[in-house]
Amino acid sequence: MKRNLYLNIQNKEEALSGFLKAMSDIHPDKERIPVIKSLGRTTAEAVFARYSSPSYNSCAMDGIGVISSHTKEASEYHPVELVYETDYVDVDTGDRILPPYDAVIMAEDLIETENGYRIIAPTHPFAHVRSVGEDVVAKEMVLPSHHTIRAIDIGVLLASGIREIQVIKKPVVGIIPTGDEMIEYTEEPEDGKIIETNSWMFENLVAENGGIGRRYPIVRDDPEKIRKAVLKALDECDIVLINAGSSAGRDDYTVHVLRELGEVLTHGVAVKPGKPVILSRIKDKPVIGLPGYPVSSYLTFTEFVVPVMNLYLQKGGRDYRTVQAKLSKTLMSSLKYEEYVRVKLGKVDGELIASPLERGAGASMSLVRADGFLVIPQNREGIMAHECVNVKLLIDMKSVEKTLVLIGSHDLILDVINDMMKGEQKDVRLSSTHVGSLSGLIALKKKEAHLAPSHLLNEADGSYNEAIVREMFQGEKMAIIKGVRRRQGLIVKKGNPMKIHSVSDIGPDVRYVNRQRGAGTRVLFDYLLKQAGILPEDIQGYEHEETTHMSVAVAVQKGNADTGMGIYSSARALDLDFVDIAFEEYDFVTYASWIELPFVQEFLRVLKSDGFKERLEALGGYSWEETGDIFYL
Repeated sequence: MKRNLYLNIQNKEEALSGFLKAMSDIHPDKERIPVIKSLGRTTAEAVFARYSSPSYNSCAMDGIGVISSHTKEASEYHPVELVYETDYVDVDTGDRILPPYDAVIMAEDLIETENGYRIIAPTHPFAHVRSVGEDVVAKEMVLPSHHTIRAIDIGVLLASGIREIQVIKKPVVGIIPTGDEMIEYTEEPEDGKIIETNSWMFENLVAENGGIGRRYPIVRDDPEKIRKAVLKALDECDIVLINAGSSAGRDDYTVHVLRELGEVLTHGVAVKPGKPVILSRIKDKPVIGLPGYPVSSYLTFTEFVVPVMNLYLQKGGRDYRTVQAKLSKTLMSSLKYEEYVRVKLGKVDGELIASPLERGAGASMSLVRADGFLVIPQNREGIMAHECVNVKLLIDMKSVEKTLVLIGSHDLILDVINDMMKGEQKDVRLSSTHVGSLSGLIALKKKEAHLAPSHLLNEADGSYNEAIVREMFQGEKMAIIKGVRRRQGLIVKKGNPMKIHSVSDIGPDVRYVNRQRGAGTRVLFDYLLKQAGILPEDIQGYEHEETTHMSVAVAVQKGNADTGMGIYSSARALDLDFVDIAFEEYDFVTYASWIELPFVQEFLRVLKSDGFKERLEALGGYSWEETGDIFYL
């Protein structure tokens, strides 16, 4: 089959508006359910009380029920004696108050006597008495239509005699995963096969947004099988989602099948990631084709599926809270697309900082790590560093306020520290962005991070970090928090088949994977190349860059490279061999005045803890002689 071509790519707003207009005749169904099962549901009509609540005059306090007219003469100077069953009866909270008694005096306001009680203040009719219908009056409206039912609402509904309630029926969303390469999560993956996860994300996104997800088995890349799956889902569901097969590949059949079965309104939307979206109407039901990459599928679900679900639920769209933040690095973009960029957030020196995460459509971990996302408009080529941007929040702002922001060199210990900081229930979290040591120090200088992890070698004397900090932060009182000493070297395949024992062994036939410019590991590698008399252009793969030690290790593991420089713990994590090159210092740079910040103090506490040292030992390749010590410059 020929490739699909995006002949009429629409901008997002036009595509969504046209799709919702085509679906404007959708009318939500209703259903009657028990009140006790109605939390979070939306009322389909106004609800009116069957009973008054309370349904009788009831005592609001423990004490005595009295005839209020018998107390009007009471004062401190002229106490009134009350006689049992002549002037009062004993009552507890919730008891009925029957004539002639019409008020309650609290137990703590009574003076006990041999014959009853003495009072020194009068009361008035219905004092401390809950009147009939004080809370709800029979026939009164308890809840309006289109109201989302809360826990407190359920109590009031039951008290007013409502046992069942008419609610808007949840739309059933059919989810059809496709692809020859896809396998179920219960199967063991092998090369050429991918665990299918998007459909399970969709099922839970549907539930989060008030629907019922119905996931179907994986359908292979076969037009007839896709057609049958779509028709079955249309018979059983209100909305149908087809995942993958919506792009321009030779085996992407979804759009052809949907055109045969109904009307395709849109194929291709000018958003990045997420262009291969299909919006169609079949048998008067919405059928949406979503791209296969996880980030693309998530974003297009929120932008196109949720609004359609809201037609069935009769509610507005998701109300993202938007905050303004300063962008930590320049983002370039294409004029062809509106681009969604995931970011981490943290407040540094009183200013909210947004640090971009991986931008690839397949970088699903960027969604897990993201605190929010910013949108680069279709008519802009990018956003410059330090520019103020609007960020749509995905988390509570309180979490952002308690975030320790690290920008700089990568190490596995950052995840360990974050885990330990959160695990101690201190309500503090660590946000780390991996841009390399030098870029981290630049971010610190611009006060876009609290700490800059660094391991920059001074070639003159073999020391780490101090020389570059003195040079970059002249006139500033700085602090270096000593981190760890770690084994740095060449990561190679198990058994070291290329017989690599030093940088000198990286010949023309060895494929190398490098770290990004400014990374301390790259600085060390360049230094070693200079010592060995090897030019960077003689290294095959010198321009092949990764941003973390684990990315380098997995490149070697999967055969994308024969070797790369990284830390021992990364090699050990993936059961690779390791050639020792250096035992370097990995530290944390900050302003001296920031040492006393609460989350920096919590960071220091973790660094110095026995638990952290135990975790380091388990990772391997670290020592901690000075860990947590502070040196001021």
